[in-house]
Amino acid sequence: MSFSLYIHLPFCVQKCDYCDFFSKPHEGNVPDSYLDAVAKEANLYARVFEVDCWDTVYLGGGTPSLLTSEQITGLLSKLSMHISEKTKEITIEMNPESVTEEKILTAQMTGFTRLSLGIQSLNDKALKAVNRHCTSEKAKEALAIIKKCWRGQLNLDVIAGLPEQTDEEFISSLKQIIAYEPDHISMYTLTVEDGTPLYNKIKDGISGFDQDKADEQWLKGRRLLEENGYVQYEVSNFAKPGKESLHNMTYWTQGNYAGVGAGATGSFYGRTSVRWTNTTDIEEYIAFWSKFKGSFEHSSPKKTEMLDIKTREYEFLMMGFRTLRGINSEEYKKRFANVAPWNGNLALRLGTEDGIWHRFAEEKLTSEKTEADGSTTYALNSQGILLLNKFLVELM
Repeated sequence: MSFSLYIHLPFCVQKCDYCDFFSKPHEGNVPDSYLDAVAKEANLYARVFEVDCWDTVYLGGGTPSLLTSEQITGLLSKLSMHISEKTKEITIEMNPESVTEEKILTAQMTGFTRLSLGIQSLNDKALKAVNRHCTSEKAKEALAIIKKCWRGQLNLDVIAGLPEQTDEEFISSLKQIIAYEPDHISMYTLTVEDGTPLYNKIKDGISGFDQDKADEQWLKGRRLLEENGYVQYEVSNFAKPGKESLHNMTYWTQGNYAGVGAGATGSFYGRTSVRWTNTTDIEEYIAFWSKFKGSFEHSSPKKTEMLDIKTREYEFLMMGFRTLRGINSEEYKKRFANVAPWNGNLALRLGTEDGIWHRFAEEKLTSEKTEADGSTTYALNSQGILLLNKFLVELM
């Protein structure tokens, strides 16, 4: 069965002020008991879902580069029975402050094919404003090591709209990042989430943020990326041709994926569709899997949600229209022919005659392509994708 694997390492030296992902400040080595637990969970799901080999593997966080070289090798070894030459992509996230030449070479020799590095900015004022545990000098040192040692694909993360970062400083930072010739750049607009330290700073007037200006900064960044040969293929993702993230495409095309580790989420789509989210209590998570002997006597510590067909249908549209590839009418029909009142008719669902699609098309915000089999692929274009939220609200 086709399945991808996401492994969550919820440990960071220090959380950034904008971060609302599940992670915990952590000093010292990541416990080996945690790595044993994620390996047991991953191998169990491979057995339950009859996975011969994972389509893609993604080691994210948190900060996976807090692992020692021996732990990186050991983790992949524990998963190796379900990784083969058929596995299309194996990604590891790293933060610049924990990059070493030894870890880069270890990741490469162990079998990782893609490295994703969280740069965010090469402007020290911006980094300090969001309490990022990294300086521009350290980021450049990490990039120099990667340029010297790494031979796989490289993704760099960038954030537009950070406090204390002018448009000129953002563009200067982005030009420096492009100069390292990454295959892929993920460029996000800063999102201020309720309850984060950054949200409280802005609310208290300690830090400034203007959403419109952040969006404008992102647009300037997009122009620069496109001028340098990067193609936007998803709302926040740009790649050189053929270098798109295969793992993330699993999410955007509603593919099956197993999420393992504390706080991780997974989804299986079948006659009965289910989504699960593991406990965020790291000690509870480790304790359960340390006692696991191959079969469940008690349910693992997670929340489970059954997904009805209408929920799946809307999520398919919601994720598919994030990509500039869009959604194919025949694929939609195969998946959702039983969902009334559209019964697999994507044109009817979108409102190509008098609905939201018609209005977006009149404003030249869409693209349509007739495929060789006679089906039609519908997508928002580079201008339409900027209004994705408005489009999706009208489809609800």
